[in-house]
Amino acid sequence: MTERTGLDRLVAPASVAIVGMSADPSKHGGKVLTSLRRFGYAGPVWGVNPNRPEVDGIEVVAALTDLPTPPDVVIVAVPAAATPDVIRTAGELGAGAAILFGGGFAESGDDGAALQTQIVELARQHGLRLLGPNSAGVIHPSAGTVLSFLTCLERPADQLRPGPVGLITQSGGTGSFLHNLAAERDSGFALSISTGNEADVDAGEALQHLVDHPDIRAIALVLETVRDGPRFVAAARAALRAEKPVVVCKIGRSEIGQRVMRTHTGALAGSERRYDAAFDALGITVTTTPTELFDVSEQMARAAVPAGDRVGIVTHSGGTAVLLADQASGFGLRLPQPSDALRERLGPYLQHGASGNPTDLGGIITAPHRYVEVVRCFVDDPAYDVVVPVSTPHPTAHTHDRAVALAALAKETDKPLLNLWLAGDLGADGLRVLREADVAVTTDIDSLVRAVSGLARLGARRRDPDPSPEPPDPVVVDQLNRANEVLSEADSLRLVAAMGLPAVDGQMVDGPEHAVRTADALGYPVVLKAVSTDLPHKSDVGAVRLNLATPAELAAAYEDLTTGLAATAPTAQVDGFLVQRYVPGVEMLLGIVRDPTFGPVVLVGTGGTVAEAIDDVAVGLPPLTTSDAARLIGSLRGRVLLRGFRGGPTGDEEALARLVTRLSDIAIRYGDHIEELDVNPVVYAEGRWLAADALLRPRLRD
Repeated sequence: MTERTGLDRLVAPASVAIVGMSADPSKHGGKVLTSLRRFGYAGPVWGVNPNRPEVDGIEVVAALTDLPTPPDVVIVAVPAAATPDVIRTAGELGAGAAILFGGGFAESGDDGAALQTQIVELARQHGLRLLGPNSAGVIHPSAGTVLSFLTCLERPADQLRPGPVGLITQSGGTGSFLHNLAAERDSGFALSISTGNEADVDAGEALQHLVDHPDIRAIALVLETVRDGPRFVAAARAALRAEKPVVVCKIGRSEIGQRVMRTHTGALAGSERRYDAAFDALGITVTTTPTELFDVSEQMARAAVPAGDRVGIVTHSGGTAVLLADQASGFGLRLPQPSDALRERLGPYLQHGASGNPTDLGGIITAPHRYVEVVRCFVDDPAYDVVVPVSTPHPTAHTHDRAVALAALAKETDKPLLNLWLAGDLGADGLRVLREADVAVTTDIDSLVRAVSGLARLGARRRDPDPSPEPPDPVVVDQLNRANEVLSEADSLRLVAAMGLPAVDGQMVDGPEHAVRTADALGYPVVLKAVSTDLPHKSDVGAVRLNLATPAELAAAYEDLTTGLAATAPTAQVDGFLVQRYVPGVEMLLGIVRDPTFGPVVLVGTGGTVAEAIDDVAVGLPPLTTSDAARLIGSLRGRVLLRGFRGGPTGDEEALARLVTRLSDIAIRYGDHIEELDVNPVVYAEGRWLAADALLRPRLRD
């Protein structure tokens, strides 16, 4: 970081001005001044207040314009209504950044939103960066930059330590808790940034800054929303390239306010599913609580990325072995059983234990000092990509030496070694040794397995080939651009086929005779459907007839359908009727939905008329590899249908995975022109997957 950009000046300022400085140490300005002094900030600090109160140890001037030099950071500790004048003056002076602790902006209603817009415009006119409003500031221990009012700063100064993890939080209180937790565990954060309302600096830009920070080995995020999807995605991909794990605790997982789309594919791809899809595609590990966020990010910062997902576990507790095996399986980790050679090597160490994986050493009462030798057996074996030593209660006389030996082994091998320390208070000395040695260790089984899974997934993401989709077909793009409403099923199927998804043969007809001639050409049996954008769910109103085997059945169905719709859907505008070949088989759902944050996302799920009722879909963020597609399919409850459930038809999973990757390519090539594509069902028939029904809603341009 050689160039002093706005964020450099924000997190490591050469000077600080506190506007609204008060002699009251309980005010935000007073708290910032106290923290800067306690934690060793070396640069000049000025107070700004027209009343010029006397504040011990610093100069207080009446206005920003009275300062001897433009400050790198301006702390804005004034009422919201007075903020525009401060921002205007700071920008005109050439200040680097302003931190807004207070509220009363976009979160408070229309007037506050207008005020926030005003200060952003003023700041951008002069290149002034804004952190907040509602920010809890910046804590950068190694730079002595503590520009915050959080209560975690009330602890002794020597407990605010730098650590290997960088923190970005959209919740100030959660950030304070995490700093307290880090101090309690003799660790800390290299740099933490509280982004608040994100009027300017957002989580994506902060993430990129932490990726570029040389002291940060992993990044923890407390995230409620992503305001700039492309910037966040670019920063997360930069973290992948930099080999810095990103761990997130996503808060606000309700579906309140979710936009429900016309064909309901959008509803099936709920907003949290889309976030999870983005996290998965970007190699981001998801945690469920702030405590778990800290625990997982600390482990991932201290462990190398493995070559694969094969885990070897060593313990001397049978119950813990079973529990770990269950958890590892639930996260998709593989636990290969020891080879004959490894079993032979392990044999002398076992005491009423079992040389499986996990390997249970039994009581190891007679030779507990040999525990680390067993761990080394797994480290040396190329069949394992990650090794997890589990220390449950053991003789305290061996605790210190065990921890020292485990730390030494972790340092001498390139293979990730993550310790699960379940030895309780009698083993506290060993836990301290491991933490001080900067090796990966946790006391929580869930966090351990989540960290190992995250590292394995991160490694897989880094090994994925770069996508190289074909350029879009200009003819298809032109047809999409010309459309100004939801396309009919016939037009949707035609475009789906043109984009590369095979579709069931069919043709629009304008009368029973035309229907019969078309069916004669296609071959019986056939399907007859009413075509209307007012009828996204045809079966609900009897607008489809299946398995018509003869011309007479087709002609009768045509007449019946024509008269029946007048009663079941009297207001529907029917554009005509579609005759298709009847191809029964296993039915699945495919779709593309344009997410307002991340752009096009891909869906695969159990299809047919039950799709919405059972809500069985998986969502992926393009580009998707075939292994990505296979994982999405494997996560579905309806996967059993592909295997001939209760004697029913089967469906080719590998072919479906290839079809999902083709849909991913379509999302990349044509995603800017598609708001939503609902292909339900795709049917496995005649040895291939075919789109039998589709509705396409183009993305309308302003």
